Order: sequence, then C-alpha cells, then structure tokens
Amino acid sequence: MLQTLSIKQFAIIDELEVHFGDGLTVLSGETGSGKSIIIDAIGQLIGMRASSDFVRHGEKKSIIEGIFDIDESKEAISLLHDLSIDIDEDFLLVKREIFSSGKSICRINNQIVTLQDLRKVMQELLDIHGQHETQSLLKQKYHLRLLDHYAEDRYSKFLKQYEDTFDAYSAKKKELEELETADQALLQRLDLLKFQHEELKEAKLVENEVDQLEKDIKRIQNSENLSLSLNSAHVTLTDEHAITDRLYELSQQLQTINEIIPGQYDQLKEEVDQFYYTLEDAKHQLYDELSNTEFDEQYLNTLESRMNLLNNLKRKYGKNINELIVYQSKLENEINKIENYEESTSDLRLQIDQLYEKVMDFGQKLSKERRTVAQSLRDHIVEEIHNLQMKDANLEISFKPLEQPTREGIEFVEFLISPNKGEPLKSLNKIASGGELSRIMLALKSIFVKTRGQTAILFDEVDSGVSGQAAQKMAEKMKDLSQHIQVICISHLPQVAAMSDHHLLISKASEDDRTTTQVKELTGEGCIEEVARMIAGASVTELTKQNAKEMIQQNK
Repeated sequence: MLQTLSIKQFAIIDELEVHFGDGLTVLSGETGSGKSIIIDAIGQLIGMRASSDFVRHGEKKSIIEGIFDIDESKEAISLLHDLSIDIDEDFLLVKREIFSSGKSICRINNQIVTLQDLRKVMQELLDIHGQHETQSLLKQKYHLRLLDHYAEDRYSKFLKQYEDTFDAYSAKKKELEELETADQALLQRLDLLKFQHEELKEAKLVENEVDQLEKDIKRIQNSENLSLSLNSAHVTLTDEHAITDRLYELSQQLQTINEIIPGQYDQLKEEVDQFYYTLEDAKHQLYDELSNTEFDEQYLNTLESRMNLLNNLKRKYGKNINELIVYQSKLENEINKIENYEESTSDLRLQIDQLYEKVMDFGQKLSKERRTVAQSLRDHIVEEIHNLQMKDANLEISFKPLEQPTREGIEFVEFLISPNKGEPLKSLNKIASGGELSRIMLALKSIFVKTRGQTAILFDEVDSGVSGQAAQKMAEKMKDLSQHIQVICISHLPQVAAMSDHHLLISKASEDDRTTTQVKELTGEGCIEEVARMIAGASVTELTKQNAKEMIQQNK
C-alpha cells in the first residue's frame, strides 16, 4: 500500500507531503483544486509518461517520492530480487525526478532503474483507474485478457501449448512468404552466391594458413642471414676446437676417475654424456637445415602471391581465413536451398499444414477451457452488477470463430450486455449511460483486484454520472474492496465520502502571486462540513449538515 507521497515543484504544487492509511481514502475538493495533479504525481511513480509541463514554472525539476509497504506483495518482492534491488524491512522508496528538458530519472530504493522496470514493479503494487481505463473496457481485445486473467492457472498449460505451436506455425508461414515474394530476388542472389562460393572454392582455403605463410616468407627473405648463422653454429660444433670433442674427452676422464673412486662422479658423467649427445643431435639438425636453406626467388614470389590473394579475400569479405571457410560452407547450404526452391517450398507447405492442424487442435482445447471459465466469470459479473442497482441487467460472454487463428486463440471473445429488461445483448461500446459503464467497470474491478495481488488501487472520478441508490451501492462496493486492498478514490459523491476511513480535502491557495495546492485530512466536524458541501454545493445549511452527519454515522 501507499503510505506517504511527497511532491516538490510539480505543476502548481510547491511542496506537499500526504500520508495515506489503509482502508478507503477519499480525496475531495472543488473543481480545479488540484485533485488531478495529485493523481498525475502518483502516476509518475508507477511509470506513466513524464512531461516538461509537469515541472513547476521557473523550476529546474520536479521530485515525486512514494513510500510503499510491500510486505503482502510476493510478486513485487520477486521482481525486486530479480533486479538486484535491496529491500529494507519490506518498505519501498520510489522516486521520480522530472527535468524541465522533459527527461526523467527513476529510482527504487535509491537504485536507478529503467522506466520499463519501474512499471513492472509498480503494476504489482498500485493500479490507477480513471476514465481512460474505463474506455478500454469498450475494446474487445481487453475482454479476452480479462477472461485469461480471471482464469489464473486453470488453463495455463493449454494456453502455453497453443502459443508455442502458433509461434512455430507463424514462423514457418513467414519463411514461406519470404521465399515466395522474393523469387526473382533469390535468383539474382543465387548468381552472387555462386560467384562468391566459386571464388572461395578456387582459393582452396586452409585453416591458419596465413600464420604458416608469414613464417615461410620471413625464412626465405632472411635466408642469407639464416645460412650464415646456421654455418657458424655448425662450425662451432665441428672444427678442431669443437665443444663436442672436449666433452668426449671430459667424459673419458670422468670414467677413469670413477674407476678409481667408484660412484662419486657417476651423476656428473651422466650429465656430461647427456649434454654431449644433445649437441651431437644439434650438429646433425644444423647440417640438415643448412642443406635446405637457400634463397629461392621463384618460391618466394609464389608465397607472396598466395599471401596477397588471402589478404584481398579478407578485405573483400571482412572476415579472417577461418571465418571464410565457415562462410563458404554457409554459401553452399544457401545455394542448395535456393536451387531446390520448389522442394523447399513444398516441404514448408507440408510443415505449415501439419502445424495448422496442431494449432486448431490446441485452440479447440483452449477454447473449451475458456468457455468453462467464462461461464463462471459471467455469473460472477452478473452478481456484482446486480448489487450495483442494475438488477435487470444481463451479461453474456460471446465466442465466435475467427477466419484465421491469432496468437490469442481461434475465437473472437466479447462481453455483451443488456442493461435493462427486454433489451437485446449488445457490445459495451453501445451503452449510452456513463453511469452504467462506471458500475460495470467497478464490478469488474471488484472481481479482479481481489485475485490480482496488488496492494492498492486508485479510482479517479469513476463514479461520475451516478447518483441516488446506485451511488450508495458504488460507495458500498468501494468500501468492500477496501477490506481487501487499499482504496484511494477521488470522488464528488457524498455517499462515497461518508463511507471513507480517511478523508482528504484538496484546496488551492494564492500566496505571493503564486497558486499552490494544499491537502488537509478532515476529522469530525470537518468531515461533516465537506460531506454537506458535496450534498448541497455552495449553500450549506444546518439541515444539510445534519443530513451529512446522519449519513456518516449510518455508514460507520
């Protein structure tokens, strides 16, 4: 639930702090007093779009902060853990800074988060419902979402099967469409692919060939220096002062010593002999190397030409040699696919037909489950709207087959209503009365809020167009909701205000040629005065005040 709202330099608000309690909180005030501004501020905390117009004139930025109790929201806590946001004692500090440039910064517990992540977390905590959301009920696509949400996990397995199969079906259809619409382009591309494949094939690429070429070219280019060094090293090991001859003599001397002093110099003699054999091997290796070392200009030209070819291919394709070898294989596969176009499209059509059958099969199973849940939802909604003084109203959830399946299903789902006895069922957007639509919306909210897991809901003048007994029933419904979830309501109805656990009065004041919005929590006589004003308007009489007092006491 929302505990504290702090607003600074936002619209006409200079600085304001509002404390909210649990149960039903009503915000009231004269038209234009700034109630909608407070809703806009709360909207910024749940990730609504920011605007430079929100920044108070003459200021650089607005700051909105909210403290939320998240102890009962497992979904929000799980999301916060996923975002690596520390949670301190089940309280959440949400902050939004809006700059005069129009940009904004979002923070949760002092950690900067994206606007998308802010929305994900806050939609689990607070729901703002105003006229815009009421209008969304008129859209048919919203009705299926409501049904699936009401079902919770009752057919999640069927829905997942259907969505996965439909995604596979759509992917194959897209693949076929690309093949069919790009027929001519494919033939042109085939020429290019064949040219590239032939060019790479003729190059006879070998993995890591460039490294070996660089070594071979360097060897030939430095063959003269290499030959001199090899010769000098070989002479060192073969002339009359050769170290190998001296080592042989040393070995013989150590042998003589060991015969006189057995065992004392055995280790030394083994090491000398090992060194002798090592140098003997080196002598033969140097000789072989020397025999194979000569400057071969023709071979050097061949190697350099090969290196130029490989470097040109690398520049042309933007890949190294190993990557070009992989690319050559891909070219071959794509060429085969295009050359076997008819076979490919025929195979794709077969796969599409098979997947379509699965889509329809899973779709029918999903539809069967949806219809079962829809009957339960229909009964639940009818019960709720009857309780809101629409006792003759009837509602049905209509299922009509679609010409083509969509990712949502194989049927068109729509809520149809007959507000009065004897009237035919018709779409919600055909309802003339705003009051009727408001009551249907509240009925739906009362059903879905209890299962959603959110901890607070804010109603923005959703009771407009309602009066009399219907207004009383709407007030009772909001009060009932507040037993399960924190309800904050902007209202002009005295019935709703009289039912509140907390009543906040919004007003405007002028100071130093600037207008500011103020919030005052009403108690006792203050509540009576405000409810009386909501009943009678500007002319509040003692009789009106007595009526307001009785209304509040009766609701208590």
